[in-house]
Order: sequence, then structure tokens, then C-alpha cells
Amino acid sequence: MKNKPTKSWIIWVLATPEVNLFLFAFLINFVYEVWQAPYYEFYGKPTLLDKIKDLTHCSFGDGVITLISAWIVSMLARSRRWMINPTLKFTLLFTSVGLIITLVIETYRVNVTKTYGVPVFAVPVLGMSWLAVFQWIILPPLVLYLSHRQMLGYRKEQ
Repeated sequence: MKNKPTKSWIIWVLATPEVNLFLFAFLINFVYEVWQAPYYEFYGKPTLLDKIKDLTHCSFGDGVITLISAWIVSMLARSRRWMINPTLKFTLLFTSVGLIITLVIETYRVNVTKTYGVPVFAVPVLGMSWLAVFQWIILPPLVLYLSHRQMLGYRKEQ
């Protein structure tokens, strides 16, 4: 006899901070990646499937960066659920950690591995795009807000 997942198990999984943060980060960053894609060299790839793979890869990476940022803040807050009552300090730290990780990864990928180039909007010296900097200043607070609202809804059901 197979155990079927119960409604409470599904609600428990969906109510976890990590699931909420990753889902919202992936979805919102995917939309942002689509909007900024024409400014990157990979946009010239021959097929739509190639472009979608690159956009999905980048969005998945953004979701992972979001989780790493949240875990660092969780260690300092001593709670995985700090985003239920986020303070300005934790919101700024969450955003800053993601921005720093992105600066390091983007600079490495553009200058060292030459994975892709940024023909326009390049940050002097770093060579990465200003679009990525704006992305990691604007989107993390939005992801945090949406995750916060979603988790509050699940608290009422439990």
C-alpha cells in the first residue's frame, strides 16, 4: 500500500521558507532575465530553445543565490523563519549578500571564463552588466515580500 501525501504534508512543504523563497526568486528572476536578455551576447543564439535553456539556467542560479543569502541571514537571526517578521537590517543583509555573490560570479564568468559578454551597460573594471546589479538591488526585497505574504497565509491554515 502506497502512502499518499496528505494535505497537511503538502502545506508543510509549501510553507517552508526555502520553498517560498526559491519559487518566487526563480519566477521573478526568470521574467527579469527575459527582459534583460537582448542586452547579452547569448541572446544571439540560433534557436529559441538555446535561449530558454540559458534563461532557465540563470534563473535557477538566481534562486540558489537567494537561498544562500537567506541561509546566511537565518544563521544571524537564529531562525529560518526570519522573513515572517523581516527587519530592515535583515532585508538589507539579504539583499547585500545576494548582490555580493552576484558581483563575484558575474565578474568571474565575464572576465575569467569568458562564458558570455556584456556588449552594453558594462560596469567599468568589473565588465559585468549594470542590469545584474539593478536586478540584485530591486528583486530580493520583492521576493522577500512575496514569500512573507505567502507564509503568513499558510500560518492561518496550520
